[in-house]
Amino acid sequence: MNAIFKIGDSFAVPVQFYDTESDSGMTITGDMVITARIINAQNQTIAEPQVTVYPDQQQDAGMILLEVPISQTALWKEGTAQMDIKLEMNGNVRHSQNISFRIVRSITA
Repeated sequence: MNAIFKIGDSFAVPVQFYDTESDSGMTITGDMVITARIINAQNQTIAEPQVTVYPDQQQDAGMILLEVPISQTALWKEGTAQMDIKLEMNGNVRHSQNISFRIVRSITA
């Protein structure tokens, strides 16, 4: 993942859930719920990315796309941020991951 995002740029991040036991991508099924949230250094939510599961889970096992509209990233402030991605099955958390990144201002207009 790109560890730096510019204010007002698109935020479209592919992520793969990986099964370490089978050493392959974990197939996403309909009974799984995936959520994501981005917070800033002040622990304020700055976005809840839209989660899109790749449609061909045979070819792209475990792949999802997390997107935040430019209208939201334009409001972000410089600093550090964390994105938490959570996968639940039957009400139980099966996977949770935090990804840290920096938000920087754009130099060109």
